[in-house]
Amino acid sequence: MSAAESVQQKGIDGADLAKRWLESTTWIELPFDAYHNAPICTLRRLDGEKKVYDLFGWIHGSPKIPLYIESKGYDSVGGKQGKEFWEFLANAYSITAKDLKDGEDARREFWWITRMPFNSTDWSSLTTAERIKTALEDHHPAALGGEKINVDVLAKVAARVEVFVVNRRQEDFMLTPQELALVEGTLNRKGMK
Repeated sequence: MSAAESVQQKGIDGADLAKRWLESTTWIELPFDAYHNAPICTLRRLDGEKKVYDLFGWIHGSPKIPLYIESKGYDSVGGKQGKEFWEFLANAYSITAKDLKDGEDARREFWWITRMPFNSTDWSSLTTAERIKTALEDHHPAALGGEKINVDVLAKVAARVEVFVVNRRQEDFMLTPQELALVEGTLNRKGMK
């Protein structure tokens, strides 16, 4: 297996773990992935650039909340994860700001799922409005597409981004597909009854 194939396989495996873990909560359904459904997993920023997310689906509720997942399969400390997270924050802001500029708030949530913690000294502030502002000003100003930063949009995005660490060991505690089907039938979160 080549290095490029290895990296892609790691990405597929990370997205699969994130999908199975989140869906086992029964609150989330992620039927689309970037490997088979790239167009539906793709959003556009203020500057016209496209961003493809690893997974797309929704959080069950009334109404359903659109959910975009960026999954990282890092298995060691260090690397590019902290740098990539700045881009994740800038993208979440830019896509939300574009929605609002176009006249409708899609209410999208953006979640970062990783196997390895990162920036542990900043962990409590990773998803704050101030951190998103820094991502835009200092790391990815092009994501603004020439627009000024809007503090109301910063607050909105800060409430819609999350970071989760999912360790392989957690697989031992996830519901099996058969158990999940039984639980979903009883809870009826999907509104099938």
